[in-house]
Amino acid sequence: MTYNAEIATVIAQAEGGQEGGSSMFMLLMLAVLGLLFFMMIRRSRKAMKTQQEQRASLQPGMQVMTTFGLYGTIIELDRDDNKVVLELSPGHFATVHLQAVGQVVEESAAEELPESGITVDDIPDYPEQTSPETSDSEYGSEYKDPRDDRDR
Repeated sequence: MTYNAEIATVIAQAEGGQEGGSSMFMLLMLAVLGLLFFMMIRRSRKAMKTQQEQRASLQPGMQVMTTFGLYGTIIELDRDDNKVVLELSPGHFATVHLQAVGQVVEESAAEELPESGITVDDIPDYPEQTSPETSDSEYGSEYKDPRDDRDR
């Protein structure tokens, strides 16, 4: 087989074209990865700023919910030690870390519920459900096994 200079040139150009394409793909992937990283950091900083603003606005007497689901009223707030004393129910108090306060509970949502026009007289009676004179036990009717009727 003879060595042809033209074939060697074409092969070299083809290999060089593939490397250029793969480097462009790599640059594109790095740009997309950088954009995703930037967006995640931006969202995290925005959430942190919102939480800091909320914690700065906390005052005694506010209704709050902790991150672990307890509802209570702020009784005492100590920003130096990052402690909050919550009254969970009358006479029951809990001291939690300031970061455990998840959100402020809006009381106006419960007051805005519309009054219902349904009265007790509008609810129908269902005699088959309310009749105490049924002969069934509390677990249902008595089971009669068909094998008992067989001749022995």
